[in-house]
Amino acid sequence: MINTANFVGAVTPDVLSAVARVQSANENPIYAMILGANQVRNAVANEVKWFTDAPSSGRSQINNSGVAYGAGTTTLVVDDASVYMPGDQIISEDTGEAMLITSLNTSSNTLVVFRSIGSIAASNLSVQNNVYLMRVGHASGEGAGSPGHSSAGKTPAHNFLQTFREVIELSGKTQRIETITEDERGYQRRKKFEKLTGDIERTIVFGSRNANAGVDAAGNPVSTMGGLREAITTHVHNVAGSLTSPLFLAFAEAGFDTGSSVKDLYAGPTLINAIHGLYSSQQRITTQVANVGLRIQTIDTPNGQIRLIPHKKFRGAFAGDGIMVDGGELWLRPTGKNGGGKLQLKENTQAPGVDGVRDELFAEHTIDWGAEQNHAQIRGVTP
Repeated sequence: MINTANFVGAVTPDVLSAVARVQSANENPIYAMILGANQVRNAVANEVKWFTDAPSSGRSQINNSGVAYGAGTTTLVVDDASVYMPGDQIISEDTGEAMLITSLNTSSNTLVVFRSIGSIAASNLSVQNNVYLMRVGHASGEGAGSPGHSSAGKTPAHNFLQTFREVIELSGKTQRIETITEDERGYQRRKKFEKLTGDIERTIVFGSRNANAGVDAAGNPVSTMGGLREAITTHVHNVAGSLTSPLFLAFAEAGFDTGSSVKDLYAGPTLINAIHGLYSSQQRITTQVANVGLRIQTIDTPNGQIRLIPHKKFRGAFAGDGIMVDGGELWLRPTGKNGGGKLQLKENTQAPGVDGVRDELFAEHTIDWGAEQNHAQIRGVTP
């Protein structure tokens, strides 16, 4: 760790970053992967804001809790009409019936359609509640004017900064006593480094976002950053039982609906064992990631490649859980002024005249997850 005897030089934030991504990667894999990919950019306010393209797979579900639609129904309510435009050809995923949207209302999420424009006859089964209607493409009328305006949507997102601190204090006497093993100051630095980076990793996963999370013992205001478990809401699969191959493939299908075709699944021990059970008789590729220090197992699914990474922070009630991350979307956002908020060691912060030493490990940042729809969660897998 950071007390290595042959290390010479200042313990800078870059040095600590290298230690975190290599030597503590097995304990804190998400933090290590962010640092290893250099996915770091400065925050400029306590509330860190970003905009993402609204990911869309061009499909929405029928939303009808009233009288069932029939073969002749031409006005349909869906969950989100904004994914379509007038003139779009759509197809019912249940029956294959093709339709043409003649008009729509995004306020009421209503589509007016011309039914059965292809070889599949109109059917009530095509428009049952919760059936998906997939957008195929736009069809402009002969001699028509310019089609309606459609601009790409930006989705706002935000998170708040959190300050992480750990103090190392040793009396002058302790400093002056010879030790048989490692230097006491180096030992304490190492243990506090492990504790702080563990806190950062747990917050990346389990943190709750709040600009006003209360005050500390001295009355100072506290803000906290939200973690991935709280942020990911679109693709959350609650298994609540044994993991089967169809359930795992359904999770993968949803997780790869948008974003990269290669994603990292950080998994608790029960989930890891369950996935191993599914693939025990099949070939698995194992590769070393040199700049992070993790051994990663790769599983090819029909929808994308999953890099399976054990995560020790998923324990107890969370042992059967996992988070699948689109790595290119995940950023660390530290403060940048007056020394900045990158993980750092502040040495000799004791008051003048004190017979002793005081060091402080310090980090101040939040995470930016991009579009939460590009990530996924799986929960509740049992042995």
